[in-house]
Amino acid sequence: MVSKLEKEALAFVKKKEGTKPSTRKIISLHNRSLKVGYRNINIQVVTPSIIKDNTNEYGEYFPHRHSIEIQTAQKPLDEVNTILHELLHVVIMDIGETQKGGLLADDETEEKFVYNVANYLTQVFRDNKWLLTYMQNKFNE
Repeated sequence: MVSKLEKEALAFVKKKEGTKPSTRKIISLHNRSLKVGYRNINIQVVTPSIIKDNTNEYGEYFPHRHSIEIQTAQKPLDEVNTILHELLHVVIMDIGETQKGGLLADDETEEKFVYNVANYLTQVFRDNKWLLTYMQNKFNE
């Protein structure tokens, strides 16, 4: 049995396959912001520092500044993964799971969770490119 959602998704994909690819609009992350909960999280693209290079960090969330820094010169897929990774840090901190008694109160546990979820979401979006467009269309209905 095929659900209504699956039928809509299949119809959307079939429609897209019959059209010419559109020109992509280049969107820069630098000086953008994400609306998360009650606040805006500013995104800054920064030059890699020796400290971050030695720790393999490609981005960092600064809760007290309400900002995320993303290093330049990443491969496109790594940049997508990094922004998802940092956004997950924002969300789980906002919902209180990093607080004492929360499921992700331990820094190591939080990082492992965020790392794995960001990697899988990146893979899902990469392998199912139609999904993001489908969701955007649904948000606009």
